[in-house]
Amino acid sequence: MMWCKNGNKDYFTRMGTRKKVHAFVRVKPTDDFAHEMIKYGDDNKTIDIHLKKDTRRGVVNNQQTDWSFKLDGVLHDASQDLVYETVAKDVVSQALNGYNGNLVN
Repeated sequence: MMWCKNGNKDYFTRMGTRKKVHAFVRVKPTDDFAHEMIKYGDDNKTIDIHLKKDTRRGVVNNQQTDWSFKLDGVLHDASQDLVYETVAKDVVSQALNGYNGNLVN
């Protein structure tokens, strides 16, 4: 195992293979989907969530209302085939070659 530096990213390599945790989010709209609460970045790698303040909490309200996430990819209204090709295909292939891999739903 060897420690490598690539730009501003550090990672371990084993036999020339880069190991990194990837994070994707799949958003599947429904009829009552909150379109006004979720905004997607133009790069398909960021997602911003905004909740309106709950006025029932009073004038002094420290409730968090905004979250922003930077990911490896945002799959908005994507088919199951596209999700597999983008997220799971390499993990499954490497698992069949004996490497550990996890997909969390």
